[in-house]
Amino acid sequence: MHKNIRFGVPCFALVLFFACSLVARAQDTGTQQSTSQAQAQTAMHQGQHANRLEWLSKQLNLTDEQKAKVKSILGDEGKQMQTAREDTSLSQAQKQDKMKEIHANADSQINDLLTTDQQKKFAELKAQMKSHQGTKPDEPKQPQ
Repeated sequence: MHKNIRFGVPCFALVLFFACSLVARAQDTGTQQSTSQAQAQTAMHQGQHANRLEWLSKQLNLTDEQKAKVKSILGDEGKQMQTAREDTSLSQAQKQDKMKEIHANADSQINDLLTTDQQKKFAELKAQMKSHQGTKPDEPKQPQ
């Protein structure tokens, strides 16, 4: 019986060590995955802001000075959006409301930078975007 205990205790310790190592490795992998997912999401949003800047620049014929200011506004908007998405104290509906508010504020700041003609075009573009919301690409838009 004494031999069994002398053999069993080290075996148990070895199994326990390997089990703890596996758990620690799984946690590290989970942390790495969530970090890489967050980085991918950030990159995606940065790409969206770059595309939005390019699109606005083309549609509104922005000057270089306007482009620089719009880029800054979109960057701030992106940071605020990310903060709102990560805010665990807000419900999903509250997050959506907060994000709409952030977007409206950014649009207002952009509008303030534009000439009168650009403001008219910007208003038209926003109206077009709003009319397309809620329709799927495959579905015809409902008559109003």
